[in-house]
Amino acid sequence: MKVFDSLRARTVVIVIAGLVISNAIGYVLYSRDKQETLIFQDAFDMAERAAGISRLLRDIPDDWNAEIVAASDSRAFRVWASETPPFDSQAPTTEEEELETYVVKLVPRIRDNEMRVWFRPELPEGIDLPSALFAGEPATMRENREGWLLVLSINHAEASWLNFYGRTVPETSYFPTFLALNLLMAVFGLGLVALWLVNRVTAPLQNLAQAAERLGLDLTSEPLSEAGPEEVRVAARAFNAMQARLIRQVEGRTVMLAAISHDLRTPITQLRLRTELAPESNERAKTLATLDDMNVIIGTCLDFARVSNDGEPRTTVDLGSLVQSICDDFADIGGDVTYEGPETTRYFCKRIALKRAITNIIDNALTYGGQARVTLSPVGRDLVICVEDDGPGIPDAEIETVFQPFCRLASDQVRPSDGVGLGLSIAQSIIEDHGGTVALSNRQQGGLLVMICLPNVLKSGRKG
Repeated sequence: MKVFDSLRARTVVIVIAGLVISNAIGYVLYSRDKQETLIFQDAFDMAERAAGISRLLRDIPDDWNAEIVAASDSRAFRVWASETPPFDSQAPTTEEEELETYVVKLVPRIRDNEMRVWFRPELPEGIDLPSALFAGEPATMRENREGWLLVLSINHAEASWLNFYGRTVPETSYFPTFLALNLLMAVFGLGLVALWLVNRVTAPLQNLAQAAERLGLDLTSEPLSEAGPEEVRVAARAFNAMQARLIRQVEGRTVMLAAISHDLRTPITQLRLRTELAPESNERAKTLATLDDMNVIIGTCLDFARVSNDGEPRTTVDLGSLVQSICDDFADIGGDVTYEGPETTRYFCKRIALKRAITNIIDNALTYGGQARVTLSPVGRDLVICVEDDGPGIPDAEIETVFQPFCRLASDQVRPSDGVGLGLSIAQSIIEDHGGTVALSNRQQGGLLVMICLPNVLKSGRKG
């Protein structure tokens, strides 16, 4: 889910998950410890009661024993006498040994092998329990597994055993309703606090990401605010320093090329004037043509240097009409150009720069492919301009190199008048300045496909 792609959402989920897991584990451990404590406390209470009854019967006349046993018997704590123990002797557990020691401590007159203790979750096999105390009550509760069972059998005479049977408190659920409500309230409260804190911590990171996106669209955008945690402030300072260096590099390149242009155009102009004053000849015409080519090269180099720092403001234009007008201009001068796309498509861009990029790409298609089929279509949240031709295409190994400045393919179709190899470089720089991409690929049926992908950014700066 995209909602969990953000650092804010993932951090909040981790905090809440940690709270739930730690509380659940803590409650389970606490409940088990508490349950064991209650069970053993109940067992020792019943053992103490049995020891009291046994001690009483040893101190009163034997004629009263039957009445005392009957009076001590109850629904929750059964007491009865038998000639033999109700269950066979077995190896005692640690808990059974502790109970036996406790009873002997309370009734020291009990000798070795005169008592049997059973303290386990189930009754022993073959136990002979007394009949029901009240009519309709089941004699045994073998199917009810709640709580632990305690059976004590104490020898009082050669053929007389006093037996006791009781059940400890039933085990409670690990997750009662009040725990669920308490945990839900804790999760809700901690979630709000965690969301607020994480939002404050991650806000500078979000600003950094937005600043990086703005930098891709506008090199001269506002510097990033150096606020937030120390790590974020360091990243912001590094980002601002990088932006400043990029601006200086672009401006330096532009200034350098402008100076070279100025220094070269003066002697070129002088040479042109002197050549024009010379008598008519083939050498004079060739020299003038060479001087014209030099002027074109200098102008193209300046345009390439200024393309990322032209200062043109962005406005909302009708991209469909813009592309249509470019195609019509080529058609008016005899170019084989067709256009297909929506009549109206709003787009926030540098109109003149984007027009130049599209013009360069269509001009290349006409120059090397003879025709150009241009389409404009929305794809998801982007706008895609495709330019196809039926030319020879470009070798796969050279597709990426054609975007490099001054790169011209070694082809019979390439003429000296076709430029200096900056058309695609300028187009790529302009498209990337708009946050888009341009890609070339050879068509299976022959020819080249140029795909321009532009993010649909409105005036507010949000993707539309």
